[in-house]
Amino acid sequence: MKFDTILEYQRVDLELIALETEATSSKELASLLSAKKTLETATNTVGKLSAEAGEIVANHAKIQSKIEDLKIKLDEFTGLLEDLDDVKEAEYYLKEVDGIISEIIALEKEASKEMNRIDGVTNDYKKTWDAGIKASEGFKQAKAVYDKFMAELQPKANEIKARLGALQKEIPEELLAKYKALRDPKKMPVFVEYDASRKICGRCRMEMPNDVIEKLRQSGDYAECPNCRRINYIP
Repeated sequence: MKFDTILEYQRVDLELIALETEATSSKELASLLSAKKTLETATNTVGKLSAEAGEIVANHAKIQSKIEDLKIKLDEFTGLLEDLDDVKEAEYYLKEVDGIISEIIALEKEASKEMNRIDGVTNDYKKTWDAGIKASEGFKQAKAVYDKFMAELQPKANEIKARLGALQKEIPEELLAKYKALRDPKKMPVFVEYDASRKICGRCRMEMPNDVIEKLRQSGDYAECPNCRRINYIP
């Protein structure tokens, strides 16, 4: 078997991998990912602050409702005291009134704290919202730069893919399948020339076992290295 075509395919594919690496390690992509993370952080924070504000408002409403109920109860006790002649009974109701008043004062303090919390959350929300708007603009700008960068790479990528497409038509399916199985995890180069003189793998340089050596006798033979999985061939 001649390996010229699969080796040419491998050489061209390495060009594509180099282009992919250029894209994934580019400052344009790094800037885009950073801008995306900043935007996501701002968005998540806005969501959390909004939820917190809702909880505070609901809690404040509950406190105010309790205060109103206690005030109604207080008015009832006050009305009763005006008509009481019995001292002990009056003392009992006065204690009840004092308890209600103390409870109202405690609830009003709690309501005041909730209002202070809502003020703080509102300020944080506004700041985060403004930061989110800036982050959104930053993301749009970074994406525009990245898209332009990728658009400049695309013609070269298309040209390489076209060459690969033409070459793979001339490669046996079994051989191409072996190549792609190792190409995906980036075990490049996939095909390496077998070092017959020393009976070692042309890539990892490990000594081949006898059962593999038996498959590598003459030109056109190929076998997988059990250590690094590269395909060793004899030209």
